[in-house]
Amino acid sequence: MTMTRRAIATLAVSLPLLAGGCVSPPENEQSVGNGQDGGDPEMEATGRGERGGPTDVEVDGEPILEIGGVKTEATASDTIELFTRPADSDQDGPLGDASPDWTSRLRITFTSAERDGVDITFHGTAAYLHDEGAYVIHSMDFSVLLPEEQADASGDGTANPGFRTFTAGAAEPLVTLTQDKPEQEFDVTIAGVPEEDEAMRLPDGLPSRYVQYETPETLWGHKLDPPDDFTPGRLCYGEGDTWHDVELFEFTDIPCG
Repeated sequence: MTMTRRAIATLAVSLPLLAGGCVSPPENEQSVGNGQDGGDPEMEATGRGERGGPTDVEVDGEPILEIGGVKTEATASDTIELFTRPADSDQDGPLGDASPDWTSRLRITFTSAERDGVDITFHGTAAYLHDEGAYVIHSMDFSVLLPEEQADASGDGTANPGFRTFTAGAAEPLVTLTQDKPEQEFDVTIAGVPEEDEAMRLPDGLPSRYVQYETPETLWGHKLDPPDDFTPGRLCYGEGDTWHDVELFEFTDIPCG
């Protein structure tokens, strides 16, 4: 029997990565959602407060999107995309890899990750790709994940087992992507991130650490239901004034394999 990509990925992340010591969070920890209802980007979420997400999600009482599945994943070394599929589309396995109906709704592309003391500012561009509604990008949508051994017990070690999680120093909306301005640049500063340890670098030269976009728990009325909804939304990064061009690992939930 041929294993689905999701099943293979589950096996792959159950063991430490030999090259750099990265481990992926378990299935039920891969997405730390925001608890917002798709209509108000500033509703409270457990432990982190405000988050972003879609706004103006209904027209005349009807949802602007009726979706049956979500996946957020790395699509290039510098890019994360959020895809949806229609509620009535077929899918083959929990990732829906065989479905032709996946449509990108949000694209986040990073250009650099520059350190200033103990903080790292990520520069990038966000694009909302649907022709109705709007989308808020919020500072608390982003986090940095460091393997436990690199973090010296700093950061939050509860949300992503095996990692320490570092978040933005200020909770604030960064940009609102509208029909008039669907693509905008943004900066988000993650606070208190320990400096890179060159001894922990992978063979390709990257440190074994991630920047993560955390997908809202509810999108256009669809409540995420892992593992059918697949939402790690993370990339490997290296500090500097340009982004790296190292190819993605086969499984995008562990992109610096």
